[in-house]
Amino acid sequence: MKADWISSPVFWLLALPALAVSGVLVQMILSLFSCCGAFAFRGRAIQLKWWMIPAASLLCGLLWCFAALYVVLN
Repeated sequence: MKADWISSPVFWLLALPALAVSGVLVQMILSLFSCCGAFAFRGRAIQLKWWMIPAASLLCGLLWCFAALYVVLN
């Protein structure tokens, strides 16, 4: 592992979508505690379905794994 991984554009191409999905996942989880069970995405209210949080969790985990593997294997 090199010390300059944080300045690598490839790492940021992997990490920025992971950060975005993490933010959406946090909004989904916090919306479970609201009265309507909806979260805002691009200004629209979206009703939560049973599969949305597990799917977002899986996608978030995969994206973070890809970013971590890039750092470790590069």
